[in-house]
Amino acid sequence: MTSPARPARWGVGPQQRADFWTGARAIAPLMPGSVVFGMAFGALIQVVGLAGWLAPYASSTVTAGASQIAIVEALRQGAPAIIAIVTALVINARLALYSAALAPIFAPFPLRWRLALAYLMTDQSAAVSSMEAERWPDPVRRRWFILGVSGPFVLVWILGTAAGVILGPVIPESWQIGFIVPLMFIAVMVPGLRTWPAVTAAGVSVAVVLLLKDLPYGLNVLAGALTGITLGSFVPDRKGNRPGEIPPEAAPEAHDP
Repeated sequence: MTSPARPARWGVGPQQRADFWTGARAIAPLMPGSVVFGMAFGALIQVVGLAGWLAPYASSTVTAGASQIAIVEALRQGAPAIIAIVTALVINARLALYSAALAPIFAPFPLRWRLALAYLMTDQSAAVSSMEAERWPDPVRRRWFILGVSGPFVLVWILGTAAGVILGPVIPESWQIGFIVPLMFIAVMVPGLRTWPAVTAAGVSVAVVLLLKDLPYGLNVLAGALTGITLGSFVPDRKGNRPGEIPPEAAPEAHDP
């Protein structure tokens, strides 16, 4: 006589765990970059002379490395706080485009899931989630897959930041500062370079940043981000959709079983 199957603890059964780890494997090739980027941010915190605990705290609350580095770099150059804040907000404006693209994918999820996954969303996890969503028509399995994509990626980012704080003093300052700035732009651009609007925004941003490199307080970054996002928003993709527009065929599922 066979014993009855045990009920899943906390509602997490073998299928949910399998979908979670499938998501983790999908994002795994991008994790080393997240660790290195986190280490660069943690090291920068040490260089600037801020309290070390601020690095993992910022990484776990802001969860947006490019804007975190932009704020610290602006403060390091003596920029007024308002310039640092506006620069970070402009850089993070790209997240609004991710939200529009992911809206039909997240629509069938319960509110608590939508809020949690939105909090964990990064450039890389947004790209992987968007590309893989069609393979997961069942919204329950899809949300566990996306949690596997997003959660571990943010975790290694936070751990990398903590490692950067610890290792920062043994890394030459010239390596830290020279490596962080190009890494910031690579992290922002590469995951999204799949459409003409993204390519346009990235190209224009880099060109403006280089042309205006002599502006004080890191204002070239702010100008580059603003110009790139603005011009990129006017460029249609291959299907004729503007950035942020939801194609008619991308309708959300009717319900969450």
